[in-house]
Amino acid sequence: TSLKVSFSNLYRDFLENEGTLGGSQHEGAVSEIVWPFLKECNQNDEEWSNACKLLSFLVVNQEGRSSARNFDNMEKLRQVLTSLFYDSDSEDNPETIQFCSILLESKAPREVVLSLITDVNLLHWIPKRRLELELKKSASLRRSFSQAKSKPKINWTNEWINSLLQYFEGEKVSIQELNEEESTENSRSVLEYLHRSLELLIDLLSAFDSRQFLVLYLNSINFTVRCQFSLNATSFQRQHLLQQLLLRVYRLIDFPVGCFDRSPRSKSEIISNYHSRATIFQKLCHRYYLDDTEEVVYAGVGLLCNGSFLPRALGGLPDSKLTDLLHRLRLLDKNGCKNERDYQMAILLHYLTPPPYPLDRLRNFPVYPSERVLFDRSLIPPGTLLRRIPPLATSKLQIQFLSYLDYLLRNFELVRLESAYEIRCDLVDVIKRLKPVVRQAIKEESNEVFLKTDFTGWARMALEIDEPLRIVRVTPPKLGENIPARVIGEFTVDLVHCGDSIREEWDGLGEFDTLFLVSIDANKMTNAPAPSLKELERSFNVKINDDCDGQIPDNEDDTFPERFGITAIRGCMVLTIRDENGNSIKDSIPDETQDKEGNGGTKRTFTVELDSAQFAYDSKAKNGTGIYQSLNLVVRRHGKENNFRAVLETIRGLMEGSGSINRVIPSWLQPIILGYGDPKSATYSSSAIRSYALKTPGVAKPNAYLDFGDTFLDKNHVIESFPGNQVVIENEDKAIKSLKSDRHNYKVRFLGNEITASICTFPSNIKGNPVRFTPIQVEAIKSGLSLGLTLVVGPPGTGKSDVAVQIIANLYHSFPNQRTVIITHSNAALNDLFQKILARGDIEERYFIRLGSGERDLDVDSAHNFSRVGRVSHSLERRSTLLNKVQELSESMGISKKEERGADGSSSYTCESAKYFYDYHVKRTVEKFMDITKFSKGMDKVENFPFSAFFHLEEGNDGNTMTLNDAQEKLKCIDDIFFELEEYRPLELLKSQRQRTDYLLMKQAKIVAMTCTHAAIARSRLIKMGFQYDNIVMEEAGQMTEVEAFIPLLLQRGEMDVAVSRLKRICFIGDHNQLPPVIKNLTFARFSNLDRSLFARLIDFGVPYIQLDRQGRTRSEIAELYRWRYNNLGDLHHVVNSAEYSVCNAGFVHTHQFINIDDHNGKGETSPTSYYYQNLGEAEFAVALFQFMLMIGYPSSKISILTTYNGQKELITDVLNQRCGKDTPYGGLVPKSVSTVDQYQGQQNDYIILSLVRTLSAGYLRDIRRCIVAMSRARLGLYVLGRQSLFESCHEWKIVMELFSKIPSKLEIVLGEHFPGERGSNEEIPDKKFEISDLFHLVAIVNNMQSQWTSETESSMQ
Repeated sequence: TSLKVSFSNLYRDFLENEGTLGGSQHEGAVSEIVWPFLKECNQNDEEWSNACKLLSFLVVNQEGRSSARNFDNMEKLRQVLTSLFYDSDSEDNPETIQFCSILLESKAPREVVLSLITDVNLLHWIPKRRLELELKKSASLRRSFSQAKSKPKINWTNEWINSLLQYFEGEKVSIQELNEEESTENSRSVLEYLHRSLELLIDLLSAFDSRQFLVLYLNSINFTVRCQFSLNATSFQRQHLLQQLLLRVYRLIDFPVGCFDRSPRSKSEIISNYHSRATIFQKLCHRYYLDDTEEVVYAGVGLLCNGSFLPRALGGLPDSKLTDLLHRLRLLDKNGCKNERDYQMAILLHYLTPPPYPLDRLRNFPVYPSERVLFDRSLIPPGTLLRRIPPLATSKLQIQFLSYLDYLLRNFELVRLESAYEIRCDLVDVIKRLKPVVRQAIKEESNEVFLKTDFTGWARMALEIDEPLRIVRVTPPKLGENIPARVIGEFTVDLVHCGDSIREEWDGLGEFDTLFLVSIDANKMTNAPAPSLKELERSFNVKINDDCDGQIPDNEDDTFPERFGITAIRGCMVLTIRDENGNSIKDSIPDETQDKEGNGGTKRTFTVELDSAQFAYDSKAKNGTGIYQSLNLVVRRHGKENNFRAVLETIRGLMEGSGSINRVIPSWLQPIILGYGDPKSATYSSSAIRSYALKTPGVAKPNAYLDFGDTFLDKNHVIESFPGNQVVIENEDKAIKSLKSDRHNYKVRFLGNEITASICTFPSNIKGNPVRFTPIQVEAIKSGLSLGLTLVVGPPGTGKSDVAVQIIANLYHSFPNQRTVIITHSNAALNDLFQKILARGDIEERYFIRLGSGERDLDVDSAHNFSRVGRVSHSLERRSTLLNKVQELSESMGISKKEERGADGSSSYTCESAKYFYDYHVKRTVEKFMDITKFSKGMDKVENFPFSAFFHLEEGNDGNTMTLNDAQEKLKCIDDIFFELEEYRPLELLKSQRQRTDYLLMKQAKIVAMTCTHAAIARSRLIKMGFQYDNIVMEEAGQMTEVEAFIPLLLQRGEMDVAVSRLKRICFIGDHNQLPPVIKNLTFARFSNLDRSLFARLIDFGVPYIQLDRQGRTRSEIAELYRWRYNNLGDLHHVVNSAEYSVCNAGFVHTHQFINIDDHNGKGETSPTSYYYQNLGEAEFAVALFQFMLMIGYPSSKISILTTYNGQKELITDVLNQRCGKDTPYGGLVPKSVSTVDQYQGQQNDYIILSLVRTLSAGYLRDIRRCIVAMSRARLGLYVLGRQSLFESCHEWKIVMELFSKIPSKLEIVLGEHFPGERGSNEEIPDKKFEISDLFHLVAIVNNMQSQWTSETESSMQ
């Protein structure tokens, strides 16, 4: 009854607002009201239809794809969809269409949608003769059709597609009305329906399980031809988005993949198929129409498949015979078909002409975006302005993909467009700063007056081109291609007006850096203001966000080129930079005697490589390549922002060799990546993996012992790690007697519930693992050591990196001949892993290599860097050290003399001669010694040991007590010297630095670490080198985009003669409940799922994952703020029992608190520029709270101030500089970090002060993942500053705010306490408890404390 009342009230509001709902009071209505009401309703209830419509409205307009997880009853969802499909009031309703698109994003709802709209029953609506042909061609189709139900009276998909065609063919609406510049409400509604319908059609055609019957149906009704014919006839000139969507539909219908076997089709297979069609066509012409088609009959099939030949060759064929021919080809039914010749010829041409192969289109695709792409609203929409997702003509990263080619094509397009959005923002910022204007100038030769573009402003990242771009070389196309191989150009800039720092930045540009060349003609500037946001609403037919008003920001405005006179934008890559003397800047050496302008003057000539595909396109355009001489501005970007080119070229390279992907990626992973098959089949416990392990070398067999190394701290730890199982410790008594250390390594075998652990030797000279892993962590380690795919979800503070380190160390020891690659998203995370691995002390440094530029930030005890060059230096230094030991050994044995050393005292041995010395002297001496001691239980005198002099053993010291085991340990030390030297022997033969670094990477390194970005940049070189690896461990997998996580799986070449992939173990570690990949254009993120990582998609697909279930970072009561987001997340023992967590935070009543901050001086949030939010009241309160903590003794290094916006971060930094500068009593003390929540993910501190900033609307803080990160950064104290009423009304924050509501919203402090706290966290609060009413109250208290401290300090000094 209460649900019915709530629903009635909600629906009444819906009607009163004319079919819409707004405001925070309706947030969460789907999960709390509408869906529960529908689950209790029957289809016959009078409110059922209204509830279905309201559900689709709310999902589409407010809650989006996140609402799909609310649907927990699939049968009820089926009933809802059926009602929406067949309700007469819902006909041509765009919300129903978009509702289906949203449901397709989640696995279970997707299956319901597909069962209703693309199942086998759709075949009933294929024309009878065409269906007979298709059934005859495919046995699998015959089996499927035999299971279909009898033909129903109506099919929604058939009605929907026919409705679309009626719109396109002008039967339902006037085409002229849709083409008018001033759109009407009706035309906007029709266009919304058409856009959403094509979007859904694209979604259905983009996955195999939804396209197999749909493609047959669309081809049978000639959907592509009818759309093309209708639109060409009516010319939708103003409907660019509609045309782009239709083009995407056409390409997907013809995508080169089998309809029933999922196998990709090569270009040659596609052409062969069309040639077969042409052969059939010729035979029919020969049999029935020879007199009229003689030229066709005797033509080659290649000519028939050329679209320009047939219209001329069939010119003499009568219309009636053409219709009959198409009927015989089963392309048309005579009854009811159009008799227009052009239409029928279009059908025939479509049937015989192969579509462009996707890879061919991509080869001719420019890597750098031009002005056409950068400011095309249908491709690059506004990033944050729109309240809901508009229809876009871009790809989506769905759960399923058609093939690896499809997967890479979609990623290529989205990476290109997302990078184009970032480039557009940078270019707009630079051009606005330069302030172009028109000025008159006089030509020196003719004294003619002309209009010139001048720049009255300046920008650090841009320079005016002094001498126009010259094309100096165009290399002819490679064989089989139609674009130039290379296009080289030169232009000159003058740095005379640049300061020293800016000049150094321009001179510091290196080979492969990216620049953008811009042509600005100020004479063409309109100087018009940016359009209003209302115009953007009309354009997208989507409401603007509540926190946006006024005009469209310049970086979102597609009219910006007209307003600022931009006529062209071209990208290029730097090859060399030369000074005025023609010398390379990189090779020049500054001379202190030279003047300020330097050795080579101030002019710089850039030699650049232009985009060949763009150049080919420009050369065919109206103005030809003259556009390059008009470029008058060069813009650079920061290095990290220009990695997009390397990523795009890597993706393109992968597509060129997409067939080899099947050889590189293990067979058990391939269907999982593409979203097909059993999601559980890739885990180590599956039957498929167990059978695969039996025939794969280098992996533990299903019933063999698994080497856990030092994972377990003791025997009890082993038993505790496998609860519910019978654990047997083998050879326990014997091992304890024979092993010196109290610590042991373990090998474990799993036979059902019976677990056998075997004790092994623990090395005496290492620290080993210090962590007492929980049972779930041990399960994650076990999975990581086993063959297959491992997904580890690590909530905040659960030890993800500790698990990763243990997996890496165990792999190193268990499989010494295998190489493991470590991938992270950030340099900080990679360095953290590196430091933890090195701290263990059980992996020799020479087996580490760190690729990329982040190595300089490593903080480790080693004196050597871990880059490739650093590893060479370390190896050469290590070689010299070992050769000196060989010299000492030789001298101690009397083989060599000290006089044989070099002049500098260096060894006379090389690695090669050391090997001879070992074989002919050392080994023989050892053999003689072992023969003497073979039957001896111990050694009585040191003289019996042949290497006593080398080890400096003396009588009465070690010799009298030396046992045979002691001697063998020392002999092993000698063997290790020569074994290690053998690894360095190739360095004596390889003389160049490049050869040596390549050798160490290829032959010596066992653990290779890099970021995902560097993996994309370095892939082509690694492939050429023949790099190979066996295992890959990815940390921060939840923060990597799809392609960033995919490329590291393909850093080695797939060999034709190898039956199985070399890759054995793939371990993804991350947390999809925390922040996703960073995507600046939020519309892309939401529409295309670009912010969903491969890690998250695999979990959504249903791949089993291991969630770590004990956190050891945060106080238990603070952990409650995010614990609800995870299943069974508990606390580690020390969080509950250690003294650090059981005492209070000195000076505070509460360990955590949401502190309500009212407007400061009448203002809450402010936004000086778009997306740049600040809140002065919260900034001042955060700094005052920090001062209070300093005054009572808190170390500044234990405090961090976080905020949710960069604008607030800068404001807090400014306030800190004023309040806590060096001239203040605080002496320049600042928090350990002032950062944004996004930048602070993966880090922690004892005490966190968090500023939420927003007071009018929650904005992007609605993303609960950002909330989880923010709430989980503190260990001991969390103090959140924000507008309580706003976040209490935010549905996504509901649970968090309910937990905070148990604590007062005014800051409560305890005067007289000092850090560290002594009062127990559960003890009664003393009488000095004090409530802070507002900012001014807190500032007064801090100032008073500061004055007292100053007085006491001055008194003590006197």
